[in-house]
Amino acid sequence: MTPDQSTTDDMVAESALQLWSAAQTDFDPFEVDSSDWPETTVPVRDADIAVDTRLEVDDVRAALERLDGVKVVVGREAGTLSVLRVVPEDTPL
Repeated sequence: MTPDQSTTDDMVAESALQLWSAAQTDFDPFEVDSSDWPETTVPVRDADIAVDTRLEVDDVRAALERLDGVKVVVGREAGTLSVLRVVPEDTPL
């Protein structure tokens, strides 16, 4: 059974946030105001999110496309999508 699009987006967004936060070894994004985040952060690849969520990579990529600019900032390189940054809750969209 395949989760619906909203559930998939929620799963991918939560995984992206957790993995991205864990990848940032120099600061804790939950404790540091987003205005103080460094310009260069450690990205998280779509394949890593797929492993974490147990979803197909194509489903993760589709969800990241929908979430780009809403909950995450996505980078694209050679067919791979990476979460470059999460969109902090203290930043108005």
